Formats: sequence, C-alpha cells, structure tokens
Amino acid sequence: MKLESITVENYRQFEKAELTFDEGITILAGANNSGKTSLINLIKNIFVDDKLNYNMSDIPAKNMREWVEWVYPIFQKFFRDRKTEENVEKDLLNVVIPKEETDSTHLMKMTTVKIHVSYNPDMDDIKLFADCIMDLDETKHDFYFMYNFEIVHTQFAREIINNFSKIKHRFAEIEEKKSQYAETTDELIINNIQVKERYLKQLIVSLYIQATIPNVYFCDEDYKNKCKFDETKKFRQLFNFCFIKASRPLDDDESDHSHMLSKQMIKMVKMDEKWNELVESLPDEVLKPIQEKEIDKAIRSTSLESLKDTIATLEQTNGGKSGELMLDMQISEEDISDLLQRITTATYDIDGYYLGESSQGLGYSNMIYIHLQLKEYEKNIDPLKVNMFFLEEPESHMHPQMQQVFIKYLLDYYESKLQGLITTHSNEMVRVAGISHLRVIRHVGNFKSELYDLSILVKDLKKSEEMEDKELANFFDWFFEIGYSEIVFADRAIFYEGDTERLYIRKVMTLEKYKKLKQQYVAFIQVGGAYAKNYEKLIKLLGIKSLIITDIDYGKSEIVIEDVKKSKTTNATIEYFYSINNSTDTPTVEELYSWKETGGNIIEDLIYVCFQTKDDGYARTLEEAMINKYFDMDVSKCYKKSDWKEKRKDSELKFSIPRMKNKKEIADDDMVSVRDILAATSGNKTDFMCSVIMKDYVKKMLPDYIERGLEWLMK
Repeated sequence: MKLESITVENYRQFEKAELTFDEGITILAGANNSGKTSLINLIKNIFVDDKLNYNMSDIPAKNMREWVEWVYPIFQKFFRDRKTEENVEKDLLNVVIPKEETDSTHLMKMTTVKIHVSYNPDMDDIKLFADCIMDLDETKHDFYFMYNFEIVHTQFAREIINNFSKIKHRFAEIEEKKSQYAETTDELIINNIQVKERYLKQLIVSLYIQATIPNVYFCDEDYKNKCKFDETKKFRQLFNFCFIKASRPLDDDESDHSHMLSKQMIKMVKMDEKWNELVESLPDEVLKPIQEKEIDKAIRSTSLESLKDTIATLEQTNGGKSGELMLDMQISEEDISDLLQRITTATYDIDGYYLGESSQGLGYSNMIYIHLQLKEYEKNIDPLKVNMFFLEEPESHMHPQMQQVFIKYLLDYYESKLQGLITTHSNEMVRVAGISHLRVIRHVGNFKSELYDLSILVKDLKKSEEMEDKELANFFDWFFEIGYSEIVFADRAIFYEGDTERLYIRKVMTLEKYKKLKQQYVAFIQVGGAYAKNYEKLIKLLGIKSLIITDIDYGKSEIVIEDVKKSKTTNATIEYFYSINNSTDTPTVEELYSWKETGGNIIEDLIYVCFQTKDDGYARTLEEAMINKYFDMDVSKCYKKSDWKEKRKDSELKFSIPRMKNKKEIADDDMVSVRDILAATSGNKTDFMCSVIMKDYVKKMLPDYIERGLEWLMK
C-alpha cells in the first residue's frame, strides 16, 4: 500500500497544498514559520490523535473574514428587531444556514483533507480496504478518502442560544455607542467601537467553529461521489503512521538521568520473543535468593517489632480486629521491566573506557535516538495498512557533515523498504536529497504559503523529447549537488558570474542603502554568463524575485562608441531572455540598451536581467564599469601611460598598466584605454576588487546598472 498524496485545503496559511509522496523518502523543506509543522500537526491530528484539536487559528483569516462580513448584518438585524431565543432557529439560523441549502455559499470554507492511496494488485492484500472500493475499473488500483470539518445545524443553534444574552448585550452596547457618537470624528472613540465589533465578530465565528465536527468519507477519484464512515476510528485503522517530533527529551548534561537512549533500546528489545520469555522467568529467579537468605523475615523483624505496642494500643479503639500487620513480597514482569529501564544505561566503549550517553553530545545522541525510533516502527509495520513515518527536522544539534551522512543513509536505506516524510530547513539535507525528492513550502504573501513539488519539474524535463530539456534536468541535479540548494529557502536571489562579483556584491549589500534587502534571506548563486538562463523555470516555479547580474560582453576590440552600439553580445543569458519577446536572439548593443530602457529586461516582474549600459560608460564588464565610474570616463577615452600611473598611485587601486602592445613597448606618452588596463589586469581581478573594498571605494565605484538592479530587487 502506498500513500500517493495528501491535499490540504483551507487550513491556516494554506488555501490549497498538495503534498505528494515518493516510494521511499520525501523531503519537505521550508524556512522557519513557513508551515511545515502546521501540516504535520494537522496530519497527526487526523490520523493519530484521539482528541480533536480544531479552532479559529486553523481557518484561513480570509475565509473567516468573508463569512463573518456576510453573516454579521444578519445577526445585527435579528437582534435589532428584538427577536428572542425562540426565534433563533426560524429567523436567524435558517437565514444563515438554510437546511435545504445545496450550495456552499452560506457556509464558511472549512478545512478539507483529501487522501489518495494506491496499491499493487499483485502484492497487496486489500481486505481492510474492501468496503472502500468506489471504482470497479480493473485497471485502476486506488482508494480516495476525504476528511471534512462540517457545521452541525442543531449544534450551531444551541451555541447561539447558550450565548444569546452575551451576543444581545454586545449588539446593544455597540448600537448605543454608534447612536451616541454618530457625528464624532474622535479616532479613539471610533476605534473603540470598531474593537467592540471585531470582538463580537470573533465570538460569532468561535460559536460556528464550536458547532463543527469532523466527518470522514471514502470517495471516487473526483471526491464527489462519497460515502460516510460510521466512525472516524474505522478510517484510522487503515493507517499505521509514526510521528517523530523535532523536540526530543535528550540532554547532554551529566546531571541528566532520563537515559532516553537506554529506554528506547529496552522498548525495542521488548519486541523480541526470547527476551519476553526471559523476563517471564525473572520474577521467580529474583524471589528465590531473597527467600533462601530469609531476607523477608529480617525485614519483618526490623520494621514490625517496633510497631507491636502501638498496634496493640490502637486495637482497643476498634475491638481488636485490625489483624496482624505483615509485609509480603510480590514481583511482577512489569516490575522487572521497570527495574531494567531504570538500571540500564547506554555506554560507548572507547579504548576500554566506558562513557555514558551524554559523552557524545546532543547531535550524535539525536541521530541514534531517531534511528532507534525508526527501527522500532519498522518492527511494527502492518502489511495490511498504509505505513508511513513523519520525521520532523532531524538536523537539530547535528553539524553539517553529520546531516549529510544521516540523510543519505535514510534515503538509501528506505528507498524501497518504507515510505517516510522528513521536514527540514537545512541546506545540507536539501542538497544531499536532491531536487527529485524535494517538496518546498514558501511564503507567498501575508500569512499565506504555497507548496511546490520540485520533482515534477525534473520529471517533466526528463520526459521531454527536447535534448535541451534533458540536459536541463541533469543540470538541476548537479546544481543542488554543488551546494546552491539555499535558493529554496530564499526571499530573494542574486545570480552573478564570478569571484570578483561575489566579493563586490556581498560588500555592496552591507551599505546602509540596502539595509532592507539585507534583512531578507538573499541567496547568492554563482552561475557564469552562460548558465543563468537555466534557472528561469525554477525561479518561476518558486516565485523567487531574482536579479541576474551579468556582463554585456560585446566585442573586446570595440572602444569607439558607434562601433560599440553596432557590436553584438556573446552572453547566452542576455540573448535568451531578449529572444522571449523579440524576433532575433542576436541583438546589437544599441538594441539591448533600448530593451532595458523600456523595461523589457524585467520578465514577469520576477526576473531582472542586469547588464552594463551607456550610463556605465559603455562598459562591457563589471571592472570596466567601476573604473569608468571612479575616473568619470567612458571606454572611448584614452590616457597616457604616465597618467594611468599617476591615477593608480593616487587611488591606490591595484590594477595593471600594460607594458607591451602589438609586440611593441608602450612609452609613457603612448595612449592607453581602459580596455587595455583591464586586459593587463585580467589575471589579478581579485586583487583589484580587494583593493576597492579595502580602500572603502565600494559605494563610490558602484556601477549604475547594479544600483538600479538592487533597487528593483528591494521593492
């Protein structure tokens, strides 16, 4: 039996989230507070917890607001007309939720969870699921379930009647205030009335939610034709889910006596038949030496002799019928098990020295503890049920290398043995897992999140008949492998070409001007000029606002302005994005300048292709634009070699001045262009950039094209 998917609708920040599952391990990644734990808690609530825990905070604010804004005037009119409790059913509830209502327009959009299970007819026994068959098509091997939170008409009426006086009083108070201050402009009074209305609306919503109950159905694949389970527990009996929480009762302090690893080991051992046979015989074995040594008699004599006189005196008050006080010894299997758990501790044998559980630190203990819980669950697998474990943020207290090793072990070990979902906010775990196992939760608005299945992106690319798509699928696997997985957690992304760009851009981000951008999670991804275009599909899928900083790369020999404008770029990323809305993919520099001026370089307000323009002195690279900015020049301007020496001395920037050109030595009076300077400096660009940073020229030399790009990214 395989769990194919769980789709959650109208729950907290999720309008709709479809969580699909792989055969083995699925990774659910997301930043803190993105909604990972919310989803897991809901699933646990549905499949495991006996006590329903569903309240106002579980319903999207938008749904509550839409419903209460519609229903509030109805309540207002009802109480304004001085209706009584006897009128609630007829004049209020039948208007709010008509019994004959077939449409859902009068109902609040409550949480719905859809579950899709598949099975292999050649391997799986479906006798537990036999009553849930809805499709007689022999080619289909699926079961569908729906878990709904639904309003109970009579219960809602009861809740309103039970709170009738409170609601009536609050409406009267609000009406009185509105009448008394009808003409007021005092913001404090107006705000006070609005607060009272807000609290009343919250009360009405809370009564609605208190009148809801969960109902479970088995359905067809469209979740329309459905049959209700008589009891929720019958639905739960079809699933064997294990939840391992992120918060573990482990401690690396020497004073910790909980011995959680030891207890977990004992729990596993208790599942072994030979162990249980041994424990059954232990009570008699323990009592035997006690009886032989007559220890029980010694206990009686030392503890009871001193009480005889006291007991004799007390007997006079009840007629001497208290009986003789005795001590007896009874040892059960449970007593032995408890004793073993208290006296057993996990130790590490290191060169003949035995160290306790706390000696290895929390990270190591955490990993072992998780492994033991998974092994215990593995022993409890029921082939007749849907088996699934949920492991929450196992990276806690693990250093990066341990995270890598542990997640790789889980992926390899459970690849075909057992299904599991692991939630994480660790770059290392995401990187090792790879994009094919990855599901991502991201914030997309104020208290709103979306769930993305990145495995679909790779599957679609691999299915494509286009060789370019197949190469892109391989690229994404490589992309995650080398460590750029942080993009899935990012609020913004900056793609850049090389090491000098990385040094400079990271330093630029420390400027006060970009403080707002610095407060966000910005992923910095080095891609080169040829590969940035490969990220378009991923950027659009995750909705990450991204800045691609690249060089315009026209002909190196062009320094005459008119020749520069006629020259063509060799940058593959610029060519690609330009060709999206233009007939040619080999634009001239002048066409690219025009494209950028009209905003064509901004794709779907999500991607900004950032490159040098005439405002950067017609530069073709970052370093060229920076030098043009500092010395207030453009590429067409040349200076004497002696002038360049003077400029280098005064600025203390580390750049090289060519000594030879066309196999001839350059004299001090010979003219040298910025292009010549950069050609001579090509092997020392990092030194140049370090000198810019060390001399605190970062702001002074900030090129126009980068400044505009960062301003767009910051919006």
